[in-house]
Amino acid sequence: MKEMKRGLVALLAAILIAILAGVGITAFWSSSGSSPLRLGLAPYQDLAMIVNIKPLGLDKKYNTQVELVTMGWEEILPSVATLGRGLDVGFASYVEYLTKYNNINAAGADPLLFVFPVYVFKGGAFVTFRDDVPQLTAANIRDKSIVSQFLNKKIGAQKSSLYDMMIFRLSRLNDIDLKSVQLIDTPMDQGFLAAQQGSLDIASAGLTQLTETLRRGGRSVLTMDDLQFADFTGFVVKKSVYEKRKKEVDDLIRMWFDCVDFVYSDIDKNSKDSLAYLNGAASTRYTLEEYKLALSQEYLPRTLSEAKQEFLSENGKFPYQTIGRTAVDYLLLQGTVRVAPPIGPFIDP
Repeated sequence: MKEMKRGLVALLAAILIAILAGVGITAFWSSSGSSPLRLGLAPYQDLAMIVNIKPLGLDKKYNTQVELVTMGWEEILPSVATLGRGLDVGFASYVEYLTKYNNINAAGADPLLFVFPVYVFKGGAFVTFRDDVPQLTAANIRDKSIVSQFLNKKIGAQKSSLYDMMIFRLSRLNDIDLKSVQLIDTPMDQGFLAAQQGSLDIASAGLTQLTETLRRGGRSVLTMDDLQFADFTGFVVKKSVYEKRKKEVDDLIRMWFDCVDFVYSDIDKNSKDSLAYLNGAASTRYTLEEYKLALSQEYLPRTLSEAKQEFLSENGKFPYQTIGRTAVDYLLLQGTVRVAPPIGPFIDP
């Protein structure tokens, strides 16, 4: 009889332990999410910083598991916008998000949200090989007489591009009708050659074209920095996913800034994992010096508070209000969108 009682007690104890273990497991999964947060990224030099999540132990620090999914840049936005396609969150261009907002969100009441901007590409510029093109700076960007001289030149920029929007912003700042500007729809690589040959006075330029312009005796005459206009890259997520997994998405945003701060604290030493990822996934192989040069064309805040100050404040380096309003007004003027998409506000992680 005593043996039977001991066996029964042992059995009940085992059942109790199993129940408690089950409760613990349930509590763990309910707090950390039933599956990793799947983040879509393209193998670009800036986005590659996020691969430091695991080497830095940030998944354990925040108790949030993140699975990185590499894909083409153009695939990320539609993959996040369509539930069931495998991504919870993705990186995206803010201007592209605004451009596609109405089409992406036409089907229902669960909109795609651009939740937070994390960096800007600021390396874009306009270049010239002519001496009579005025130099525009932050100090004279609202001097109508100087800006009028600039806008009276033949300018090459691809239609509906960020550079087209720069000229739109410049003309609007000085109450100059955009229709009076000789703006010629020109792909960037062709524009650089046309400016060098003299068929264009001014042309849009990325890092490659700007480098070649300076090498061949030309100069930069307008930068995104001086115009306070650039394009954000940030995180997009469906509203329903954000509401369900708010803590994890907020944690992911904090992880991003931890990764950026780590890389920039010693870029020579701490770029190892980012470069390894790029050289395994990207079509372009980077040396350390090439990686540093590419990053020099971007502004990546190192902390969340810095991003809030420079992106969310109207007095920041790149206020989202200015960028958003300019992009939306341009899109409405061009007929690209018929209904103005919302430009914010963003979440406060």
